[in-house]
Amino acid sequence: MKPIVLNYKEDVELFNDTALAWAKEICGDGRECRVKSTQLRNFYEKVLELYEKSEKEDFSEVLPFVKMLNSKVSYALGRKHVSHEFETFMNQCVAQVQTKEQLKVFKLFFESVVGFYKGK
Repeated sequence: MKPIVLNYKEDVELFNDTALAWAKEICGDGRECRVKSTQLRNFYEKVLELYEKSEKEDFSEVLPFVKMLNSKVSYALGRKHVSHEFETFMNQCVAQVQTKEQLKVFKLFFESVVGFYKGK
């Protein structure tokens, strides 16, 4: 799987082909997806909540909580609620978020992944 680049100008297919590929990667090849859609939705809602908070507060107050998503994913992985592929997805995205605009692109990309995941 190619690394995620949270830049829709560099990857014009970020919200389409790239999101679809990651939805398939996270779900896996089996009959039953390795990550329940409720878990995926819960993490998306956390990202959405952080984005909404960034609209009202200074981004420097929000960024540490964006980075904290990695520990939440690690915990969920330890409880077998998410897959290693989902952990990779989240870690790659969180690592690239340094600004409010990057958080917005992450949110939009994650939204696209959730949409394709639900359609799978």
